[in-house]
Amino acid sequence: MGHHREIPKPEPPDLTTRSYLLYFRSGHYDRRYPNPNISTWRRMLELLPEQGHVVDFGCGNGRYLLRLKDHVGQAAGFDINPVALEMLSARAKELAWPELSVLGPDPADLGTYTETHGQADLVLCLFGVLAHIEARSDRIIALRQMRRLLKPNEGRLLISVPNKARRFLAEQRVAGANAAGLIRYTRDMNGTKVTLPYQLFDPARLTAELAEAGFQIAKIRAESVLPESLLTTYAPLRWLDSLLTRMCPASLGYGLIAVAVP
Repeated sequence: MGHHREIPKPEPPDLTTRSYLLYFRSGHYDRRYPNPNISTWRRMLELLPEQGHVVDFGCGNGRYLLRLKDHVGQAAGFDINPVALEMLSARAKELAWPELSVLGPDPADLGTYTETHGQADLVLCLFGVLAHIEARSDRIIALRQMRRLLKPNEGRLLISVPNKARRFLAEQRVAGANAAGLIRYTRDMNGTKVTLPYQLFDPARLTAELAEAGFQIAKIRAESVLPESLLTTYAPLRWLDSLLTRMCPASLGYGLIAVAVP
């Protein structure tokens, strides 16, 4: 692979870094989201060629990525959270998957990986990873990094973001119209209050930010109708939601999920 100039990604905000270290270390993330969203899982498999190459951007501790072990030829997970990466490495070892590349927290790892392993068929950026990057300019940088990970023309990005029309309505009122969907919300994790920034999206904002990074949207749909935490915990609701989601327009989804082409 030829060398390309990496666009440096600024250090993540201290607030987000500290909060997500606690989020994973406390076990709160695993308890809240123990399983994948069935509809999202199906879309991943539809986009992956046989024995394809996948990179999970913002992989966390591997909720989706580790389940792809028997479906891919090459795979890598990138995250800026060292605790999540430690958990991912340990779980990959338990699964006897030494070939899985664990990248981060330095974004420069992405360029090195592409030069040695080639570009991917599919990049995942799921479950609001993009939404936790507070500044629009930093989100565009991250999207351009994802674009460079993909095979030109052939590669696909599967990305999901929270829907402004359905999420955090009270927080939006507090933030005011000028915040343009950027809110902060607080979770209680074992008695510790953790505050996280969150950029909420509508289809127009997602389309515009992807376009600025060099992507075109091939398809945009509702990610789910019911909240993700219910779907990942209660199996009957997962199947019900998979049926409802097929009928739901993107604008009414709990989250938005898009397939984008570089």
